[in-house]
Amino acid sequence: MTSTTTNTGTDGRITVRISDPGELIAAVPHLLTYRPGPSVVLLNHGGRERMITPVIRADLPDEACEPDMAGDLVRAVLRHPGAGVTVVIIGRHPGHRAPPGRLPHDGLALRLTSAFRNAGRPVDHALWVPEIRGGARWRCYHERCLRGVLPDDRETVLAATMATSGQVTYGSREEMARLLDPDDPAAITRRQHMLDEAIDNGLTRPSPTGPASKAQQPTAANPNKATHGAALGAFTEAKSAAPTAKGGAAPGRCGEAESAEPAAGGPAGWHAAMGGAEPGWCGEAESAEPAAGGLAGWHAAMGGAEPDWFGEAQSAEHLAVVRVALARAVAGDFDLSDDDVVSLAMALSDLTVRDRCLTTADPPGEPPSTAAERLWLELVRRTPMPERAEPAVLLGYSAYRRGDGVLAALAFDNALAAHPGHRLAELLRICLSHQLPPDTLRRLSDCQEGGLMPS
Repeated sequence: MTSTTTNTGTDGRITVRISDPGELIAAVPHLLTYRPGPSVVLLNHGGRERMITPVIRADLPDEACEPDMAGDLVRAVLRHPGAGVTVVIIGRHPGHRAPPGRLPHDGLALRLTSAFRNAGRPVDHALWVPEIRGGARWRCYHERCLRGVLPDDRETVLAATMATSGQVTYGSREEMARLLDPDDPAAITRRQHMLDEAIDNGLTRPSPTGPASKAQQPTAANPNKATHGAALGAFTEAKSAAPTAKGGAAPGRCGEAESAEPAAGGPAGWHAAMGGAEPGWCGEAESAEPAAGGLAGWHAAMGGAEPDWFGEAQSAEHLAVVRVALARAVAGDFDLSDDDVVSLAMALSDLTVRDRCLTTADPPGEPPSTAAERLWLELVRRTPMPERAEPAVLLGYSAYRRGDGVLAALAFDNALAAHPGHRLAELLRICLSHQLPPDTLRRLSDCQEGGLMPS
């Protein structure tokens, strides 16, 4: 009898059904898009099809912090509809010693199980495994459950299905984070000097060249390099044909329960800008409406809007720069010169332009938005600080829109490292850490005018 089956729907979506607990544990790296170390992972089984969304991961806490973490994790899961939960605890916290005859972190497992039961969402399985690798022995915290041996997670049906669809599973979160590392420190320094010269002296700078033309276009310099404003982001549910695990989670439909400090005004200020009541740590906000004034309302809740230093004519030039780069990206051309990187960095420092670039994430997961996301990633790797924050937040926004919470978190953190206090990055990082679904901010995208992608 097989424990994993697949079928392909009329929309091209591949569904992988998993019934064995060991197979479900082996699916975790593919669902997170990387192999986790010591962690607690929650898989929320939602709806009649029991598709799991989201997958939530957190580092294992020390014993004193287990009650608080359990409460936070339960609230995060309850933010989403569901019929049951699977708890997977991987390894142990450094220094943790399980009493004889008991599994590591059984207190955390018990707290989670009890809290979910009290909330009316039963825990189907509470599982422990020392690490996720083929041959590792898993056990269940419930006495009635059996134990078993993990299959090789690289050779499961889900692994093959995801590889066929182009999904990549990284060896660790650190390996995944290296995707955003600078490509060439010497080139970054060289581009930094070019940016400094253009900004400080108000020199004309070249625009990105199109596939058929290397002509240069003059554009206006940014009169304030260090200032970047906040912009409004919007998230919509991914509509891709990527494989979906039932008994597991939609690949990449996950986030990490990491802490994030509220921006000025706190979550209450943000929810007020959304036009809804404070829903708690991660309460339902599907009916939230944008505040009066759209972007201005959110800016006000975040402590006031920062100035936009460009006029309409300059913004039009910047938009032209971005349109050319996006057309090249859709054509598969990501060979950016120093001049291209500098002119795009200057263009994205224009709030009007950067805000409109949020529309390139729509529809999520489709070839045009995938090409735009690849362009933002290339710019993150090639752009000096603090200008790097703008493509980083666009990258994170696009990843969040299509449900890749891990890459979104890495990108927002990258933006904040490049520009501490970046308002959009701070706000979206809070949304992600509070497990707000991509759909939550969908209406706010209506505030932006599109038209950047080639027709």
